[in-house]
Amino acid sequence: MSEHYLTKVWYKNPYFYIVLGILIIYGFNLFIDVMDVDAAQYASISMEMSKSGSYLEVYHRGADYLDKPPLLFWLSSLSMSVFGIGNFAYKFPSFLLAILGIYSTYRFALLFYSKKTAVFAGIILATTQALFLITNDVRTDTNLLAFVIFSAWQLTVYLRTNQWKHLILGFIGVGGAMLAKGPIGIISVVVALGFDFLVQKQWKYIFKWQWLIGILIVAVILAPMTYGLYHQFDLHPEKTAYEIKSPSGVKFYYWTQSFGRITGESSWNNGSPPFFFVHSILWDFQPWILYLILGLIATVKSFFTKRKDGETREYITFGGFVLVFIALSLSKYKLPHYIFVTFPFAAIIAAKYLAQLEVGKKWVQGIQIFFNSLFWIIIGFGLIFLFPPDNILLPIVLVALFIASWVVFFKQKVVSNRLFFSTILTILGFNLMLASHFYPTLINGYQGSAQIGKIVHEKGLTDKEFFYFDVHEHSLDFYSQMITQGKQLHELVDLPEGTWIYTNDESFEKIKAAKIPFKVVEEFDDFTVTQLKLPFLFPSTREETLTKVYILERVR
Repeated sequence: MSEHYLTKVWYKNPYFYIVLGILIIYGFNLFIDVMDVDAAQYASISMEMSKSGSYLEVYHRGADYLDKPPLLFWLSSLSMSVFGIGNFAYKFPSFLLAILGIYSTYRFALLFYSKKTAVFAGIILATTQALFLITNDVRTDTNLLAFVIFSAWQLTVYLRTNQWKHLILGFIGVGGAMLAKGPIGIISVVVALGFDFLVQKQWKYIFKWQWLIGILIVAVILAPMTYGLYHQFDLHPEKTAYEIKSPSGVKFYYWTQSFGRITGESSWNNGSPPFFFVHSILWDFQPWILYLILGLIATVKSFFTKRKDGETREYITFGGFVLVFIALSLSKYKLPHYIFVTFPFAAIIAAKYLAQLEVGKKWVQGIQIFFNSLFWIIIGFGLIFLFPPDNILLPIVLVALFIASWVVFFKQKVVSNRLFFSTILTILGFNLMLASHFYPTLINGYQGSAQIGKIVHEKGLTDKEFFYFDVHEHSLDFYSQMITQGKQLHELVDLPEGTWIYTNDESFEKIKAAKIPFKVVEEFDDFTVTQLKLPFLFPSTREETLTKVYILERVR
């Protein structure tokens, strides 16, 4: 494959190939098995909802569920009703909303900046490690992110045009964001737009009576969820859920689950430090973190400089990223994906800085060369030493992308294009390796509960023929396509011959000690695949980190 041919193909329509590459990787992600714990739990809840038809009252393994708002479950359960229970059906609605979020980021940026900046912003968002992750390990954050930036786009257009359709769509977006993850949905939009109003002294926008219509639209959208919560919890003070006696479902969703993590009313506290997100974003916003940092510095400087003639300034993106980032950092319970809602705004800040680089900035180029080289080293190391592929096709594709990334870097004269396109090819190569090889190898080989669940489903076993003992994983339910019931040790004695149970090596020893006759039908290596550690990654020490999970059959 000659350098001339690669260059000719690339320059014919680079954005077409970039979008195609992103969609191919997202497509791989749609079919990767869901990972325990969170994604597998949400998938099993969606499956349960699809089977029961209980959409307003959410249940998990037959018990009252009081944690996340229902939008993800609604969409995925409806998808399962159409496509059947499986990876694709669970992830497909969130994939569509991810596309909406990327497109909304592009359209929002286009309102203020050049088309080049807007295209960069959409593609930067689409190629962050965060977006590649949450199109695979699907959680509520994909939906939240999409509706927040969609709402910000539509409401900004409304303020420019006074067209009611944009007001309605904007507040539908707010309602969708709140259905996705509670009050943070409306807070993110209000803080982003409100900060811009304050900095630019647009007082008339703050006190528009039309906002009251918007609040009414949001209330109508939230009504089904609110009714379900009230009916499931508030009308039943005798209930206890999540160790909360007489819980108010309405108060929990609209206050405790979000603000309670700041005030201390919520029991959720994982001891995360105030700067937790500062550390996590360094990976989650790769490979664009450098331009986000530089873009933030440039934006802060603009607060203290006079506006040039014809210069467009907006502070929606700054407020939507920085202020929401700070607000989320105040929570006593933090996980890396909680700040993904800010990433569309972060992508625009990064794109605005990167798109204006025309010449010079050799130190910026040097840092990006280092990051890109590091990604290629990780790819090579992973394929050679950690999980070698079974065929040569993937290495050939990755070598082609490696060559193309450096050809593009040295051929491009404009600095912004040089950095943007070479980095895109690099990160596409990295995530193609993850989506087509690393994650499938990891999950198929080391998430034993999912593999056992598939076997149980293929055998057509019912919940009267298959149980678990001592240990349970959500992927077991999802892939067996039923809510697996547990058994105590003394109950195993009375199980009829031929009954299967799921357990691990530690609990198997308990069965042996009790001298209850079981034989091993299948055994699988098992590891918590969302908590990767170096001893597991290296083949020489991997065996020491593994446990075993089993299908056992009751015998005489």
